[in-house]
Amino acid sequence: MEKNEIKKALYKEKPKAIKVIDYDQVRIYEASTSLGNITFEVPFREMGENIFSDSIEAQLLIRWLI
Repeated sequence: MEKNEIKKALYKEKPKAIKVIDYDQVRIYEASTSLGNITFEVPFREMGENIFSDSIEAQLLIRWLI
C-alpha cells in the first residue's frame, strides 16, 4: 500500500487516531480506514509544547505515518 493511497483515505474518511501506547521517546497512534489499520509513531521531541490528546484526527498525524 502506497503512502499516497493512505493519505487520500485519511483525508476522505477523516478517521480518529487513538493513542495505543507511550514508549520512552514516542507515542503510538492507530486509526482504522477502509485500507485497514494505519499506525503513526509520534516522537515526543517533535510534539514541542503541544499536548496531543488520546484521540486526534488522523490526517493531522500524516507526518508521522509509518
